[in-house]
Amino acid sequence: MSGTAIMLWRLWRIGRQSLRRYIYKEPLQGLAFVSVILIVWLVITMITNQALGFLEQDRFVTFKPRLVESIIALFFFALYFLMVISDMVVSWTALFRSESAVFQGQLPLTNRALYWNAFTEGGLWSGWALLVLAVPLAFSLKNEAAQPYYFLPAAFFTFFCFFLCCMSTGGLCAIILGRLIPYIRRGMKGILLLMAIVIVIVGFMALGALENRGQPSTFMREIIGKLSFTENPYLPPFWAQQSLTNASLSRWMDWVYYLALMLSFSTMLSLIGEYIANRRLRVDIDRLTGRPENKRESRSKPWPEIPLFNKQTALLIMKDLRLFIRDPAQVMQFAMFFGLLSLYILMLPRISQTFAFTEAWRPVVSLLNLAAISMAMATFTGRFVYPMLSLEGKRLWVLMLAPWQPERIVSSKFIFACLVAIPISVMLVTSSGYLLELSNRTIIYEVYVTICLGLGLSASALGTGARLADYREDNPAKLVAGYGGTINLLASITFCAFILAGASLPIVNGNETGTWIIGILWTGIVSTMWICYGLFMAHHWFTRQVWQCSPDTFKETMEKRGTRYTSLFIIKVFATMLIMYIISYGPAVYLWNETGWPKQMLYNLYAPIVWAKNNTLFSGVIEWYVGLFN
Repeated sequence: MSGTAIMLWRLWRIGRQSLRRYIYKEPLQGLAFVSVILIVWLVITMITNQALGFLEQDRFVTFKPRLVESIIALFFFALYFLMVISDMVVSWTALFRSESAVFQGQLPLTNRALYWNAFTEGGLWSGWALLVLAVPLAFSLKNEAAQPYYFLPAAFFTFFCFFLCCMSTGGLCAIILGRLIPYIRRGMKGILLLMAIVIVIVGFMALGALENRGQPSTFMREIIGKLSFTENPYLPPFWAQQSLTNASLSRWMDWVYYLALMLSFSTMLSLIGEYIANRRLRVDIDRLTGRPENKRESRSKPWPEIPLFNKQTALLIMKDLRLFIRDPAQVMQFAMFFGLLSLYILMLPRISQTFAFTEAWRPVVSLLNLAAISMAMATFTGRFVYPMLSLEGKRLWVLMLAPWQPERIVSSKFIFACLVAIPISVMLVTSSGYLLELSNRTIIYEVYVTICLGLGLSASALGTGARLADYREDNPAKLVAGYGGTINLLASITFCAFILAGASLPIVNGNETGTWIIGILWTGIVSTMWICYGLFMAHHWFTRQVWQCSPDTFKETMEKRGTRYTSLFIIKVFATMLIMYIISYGPAVYLWNETGWPKQMLYNLYAPIVWAKNNTLFSGVIEWYVGLFN
């Protein structure tokens, strides 16, 4: 058996054991995981069907096919870069960062075997996003296809080839990153800044080239023309969009052409990555695990003090900050993620003329921007804050001997998360408000909502991370993509939806003073309760589960007494989601009445509550609750 077959067999054994554990030993966790995926599929399918039904109106029917193509291109464009970044981080960690990478480098395995192992592992961990998003999209577009039953298998092959393109690009970027980091350690840190500046300049030049200022402003040009930058014919997102579109129109020869194009592209990048890894992999591992060659910078420098914090808290914050900066993969992922969001915010002036058709879209776009920034903060806290307590597993003996209480460690990580996430989000919200020409009162209110969201999401991520901690895992990407990361993401999305359900009232209807009072009180009370519960859970479980047992006995202790606590925690999460779903019905009805959106979408989202209103004794209570917001 070859080395590559051995490594792939190891991944197969790990996957099979994990599946058996969720089926036989921890069925409730497996059921919760499957339920989350099914709920997400249901919501995405419902939203997609409603959007396609909305475009059936007479004013949109003439250019509906072109608009659907542009939206699909935007979907593949954003998903491609996000999956490449995620795959690059996982593959780079599997090749260079983790202890298993150093151990595998000492085994009698070829560099090709190590590369294909990391290549496959990175694809499996980063492919969840495509699985969750592609399945409901394919079933929704099936109704628009000329041959629906042939479209589904064709869409499957399209998404699979697109997945291979993301894997090959991420694997090659991981190998290149391994070559680049030693040069950065020598003092060439300006390379990253130079690359970022070049990317921004090239991006704006490309966007500026798409402007057609001399042509008249129409709805078609202002909406669809501004999305044409996602249809670059030299990138895989465009090939995937064309393949899916041709499959929908039953143009099978064109579908095969773009399918072959994606396969050849992924094969070429995979072979290039294998070639570089075969020549340089173990050399790069030695260079990355050794000391930096610049001896002038090898001497440690004193850590600066942070104002407004005592020395112990400032010391812990600086520790987390240095650990974050020393991991290039995390820094690049953070910069790329918020960089894409910043580029989106800076593109808002490109749709400014769209408001000439209807001014009602201005508050809607503002609310959607606030929702996008809240989702960005949820992703940030899930990716960087949630695994922070679990990653302390190897340093627990140092922290246990330190002269401070364990609550201070949790508090320092909460402050660190807020200091990193909130300022960037506030800048994005403020820029969005000024670019959309909102009133100063609305901008200040959105900043207030953003701060509350940042505090609540950071506390929630720490609480969930302490409750579902895994102190034996040293790969943060695996922690985020696992069961605990899924539960944390679900809780974060629930909190954001619950906050925005009440906070959206002043944004949509800012003429009434009562809506401002309701929005401010709603946001403050809900976020305060969420923050208190999240920090209490983090302090309680971090103290109870970690400081009373060492990391070596942690897993054994949790197997004896942790199943019952995990089951109760899952029940509490789903009960909280159900309560928030019921409470959000009143603000949702008010929002739909003010915006004039199709009522059928509201009935589909809240079908159980609508049925209870029409067929049970709770109709009076539901009508009274809805009347509070009118």
